[in-house]
Amino acid sequence: MARYNNENDSDKIDPTTVASELKSNIKQDIIKELLHGSFQDNKTKLGNEALTLVVEIAKCLVTETCLRASSEALRDGSDKVDFEHVEKCLPQLMLDFP
Repeated sequence: MARYNNENDSDKIDPTTVASELKSNIKQDIIKELLHGSFQDNKTKLGNEALTLVVEIAKCLVTETCLRASSEALRDGSDKVDFEHVEKCLPQLMLDFP
């Protein structure tokens, strides 16, 4: 896990390192199908710029989830992020990303 090098900050996560190590590959086709499934009118179209923006927002959400889960793992004294750490941060994350 990416921690700060300072002794005073040993319980903090280095967000830059976590973000650089994170490899999120969100496919535009999947996002497009998910969005089309929620459209009420079949004639609704989604532009490429809007699709690109939604994919970027999804990547931000994944990155933020990883950062929060990493912080939760550190609080538990773990060097590994488990599903339980992700579960603990989901309620607040859902409030922050409505």
